[in-house]
Amino acid sequence: MGIGDAVKPVQTVTIDELASKLASKFGKVTWGEAGVEGGDAIEVALQLVDMQDEILAKPEIIRLTCTATATMALAGGGVGTVLSGTGTADMIIELDAATGTFDLEVTDVNVGTITVVGGVTQGSGIVDCKNIADLVFA
Repeated sequence: MGIGDAVKPVQTVTIDELASKLASKFGKVTWGEAGVEGGDAIEVALQLVDMQDEILAKPEIIRLTCTATATMALAGGGVGTVLSGTGTADMIIELDAATGTFDLEVTDVNVGTITVVGGVTQGSGIVDCKNIADLVFA
């Protein structure tokens, strides 16, 4: 078998096919529209998407951290799982396997902007976490 026969299978994969396969391996944290403040709490959904901005339904493990004056928890009736840190400014969560989402509730009695960031943990795959959520408490 010559070298041409050995590389032929690779040559038949198009760039578009390769991009699609790779895109599903890399996640990106995105944030939905924040809800209206009620009882010193605001709800916002974290959504995992792939690099082509398609929903990525995976039970990814993410660390959420927010401004120190606030606390975080799973929103009532929301999806996702808190693995540790509920009621604190630093949580480890697992996204819902069916939707790739986590419904977050942030509580703060102060007036101002609370920033929420997501980060990878030892249990995370390859996830881009540079997007943040700024929640404005009045």
